[in-house]
Amino acid sequence: MIACESELHQASGSKDTLSTLLKSTSATLTIDEITLLRYRIASELSPKTYLLEVSVRYPYRTEKQRGTGWRSDQGVIYTCSHIFPQGGKLEIEAWGADGSCQEAQIVWIDSIADVALLRIKEGEKGGLKLRTDTLPRVGETVFAIGAPFGLLGTLSEGFVSAPLRFIEVGADRDTLPFLQLSLPAQPGSSGSPIVDQRGYVVGMISDIATLTDRYEGITFAIPAHVLNAVWLRYRSFVRNDSERTR
Repeated sequence: MIACESELHQASGSKDTLSTLLKSTSATLTIDEITLLRYRIASELSPKTYLLEVSVRYPYRTEKQRGTGWRSDQGVIYTCSHIFPQGGKLEIEAWGADGSCQEAQIVWIDSIADVALLRIKEGEKGGLKLRTDTLPRVGETVFAIGAPFGLLGTLSEGFVSAPLRFIEVGADRDTLPFLQLSLPAQPGSSGSPIVDQRGYVVGMISDIATLTDRYEGITFAIPAHVLNAVWLRYRSFVRNDSERTR
């Protein structure tokens, strides 16, 4: 039996939180309810996520990369910038859950934050919403859906395993915040949205902590407020560029 988030909020102020939760029969979800929650999350996220097939053409060779992208209600597709190698000609295909394939183009990239914004030729209505008002708490259940090993529509479940981590990134050793998750991530998972039980995006899978280049239990995600900051910089640039060309 798993405690409901609302009951956790109510019990969090108690001196004996665990005892309160164990005594409260209304603070639990049945197995059927948990299954239904997972199904609803998957049904909501699947149509808004993409398998990204990236081809990088160099003079004498072609390299291929895979990742996950997801459509936001801001009208762009979010993914990680590290799935796009530099120095060659990029071709990006966005495969949808319905089997459709569209060409995608990068409209903004922030290599320090590891965020890229894409657009596809045929815009689709609706998208996932960012949760920027609060950070997910340690122990909060989260879900991810993406394309590990190219398997689009794969749902994963885990939880926030530590307070916000501040990690040095990039050549200049900039310090950025990351969510630490106990949630599996594999090749192709980069860019997968992390959502709460209401379906709001709290982060995006970016990296793992490992000594073997394989998943060892710790995944790092870019928090929603960082994703939103990248979007705001992109929107500001577009507006300023539009004013200059008038």
